[in-house]
Amino acid sequence: MARPKREVPWIAKRGGVYYAFWHREGEAETQRLSLRTRDSSEAKNRFAQFLSEGSLAEPRGNAGITVRQILDDYYREHASRKCADPRRQEDAIVHLKAFFGDTPLDRVGIPQSRAYADARRAGVIGGGQRHFDERRKGSDSTIRRELVVLGAASKHAGRWKRTTAVLHLDLPAEKRLGEDEQAPYYTREEFTRLVGKADGELRQFITLAYYTGARRRSIEDLTLPQIRWDQRQIVLKAATKRSTKKRQPIVPIFDEMVEPLETLALDAVSRGDGRLFETADFYRPFRHLCEGAGLADRSHPHLLRHTRATHLLQAGVPIYDVAKLLGDTLVTVDRVYGHHSSERLFESLRGK
Repeated sequence: MARPKREVPWIAKRGGVYYAFWHREGEAETQRLSLRTRDSSEAKNRFAQFLSEGSLAEPRGNAGITVRQILDDYYREHASRKCADPRRQEDAIVHLKAFFGDTPLDRVGIPQSRAYADARRAGVIGGGQRHFDERRKGSDSTIRRELVVLGAASKHAGRWKRTTAVLHLDLPAEKRLGEDEQAPYYTREEFTRLVGKADGELRQFITLAYYTGARRRSIEDLTLPQIRWDQRQIVLKAATKRSTKKRQPIVPIFDEMVEPLETLALDAVSRGDGRLFETADFYRPFRHLCEGAGLADRSHPHLLRHTRATHLLQAGVPIYDVAKLLGDTLVTVDRVYGHHSSERLFESLRGK
């Protein structure tokens, strides 16, 4: 018995490449169009474009596509869907578009990437004229990350056959904490000063970020289901969050964390949204707190993670336990934080 013809177009894989298939009225032969990709997500996007427009975007060549276009395409079709932290990608794209704008992609190369780095270091771009100050100057690590996003957007445009341009960029040298520079942290006195000056959700955020040793976003995005009171644990990785190389372990609830967690849980229940924190982003409040405490040179919440690891190692906690808490490897913990416990190492080895 002959299989009935499909009434609507469909997508299928042939020889590893995805195709759109459909039946044209009055013709027996099945029509098909290559979606020019082996990636299922990209194939679905291109299939949707085909259904809505009746065709696929053809390569625009080296002279047609602009930096703004490839960045917008990259964020919409890839970063917003597949990146674990699309906000970082979005921030980088804002800076890149402010500098390159509608510059044709084929005009961007090593000289332009160096000019971008100079502009970011000088604070010419990075927040607009109303926010022009020292804090808006980009560090080499930030500039490197942003140019990597530009390179990824260019490759994405190439995979979608929108351009044949090959992008060559000059990236600032990559620095590694513990090798090229020491990991900054707060002394115990400085940390106590910060906690004393904070109040409300900011104080609760600092307490949880420090004792868990977690990254900022892991604490900011905590929800009620991630708190296991019966096991006295916090599951840092939300069920809906994508897995990345940055591990988010299950951490214990220490005594110092109980009161802030109970307060946050009650507020979350009363709001009905399930989020522990009503504040979505603690970067600016924490920065202002550090400035008021005389710690403007170290005003990033990530330093709470550095501080927790450093304090534990200085107290003689085994490096394995510190790595377990942070979700890092022993090699990483030793490289990044090991030098801060050099005095203890000296006392242990002296006279041996």
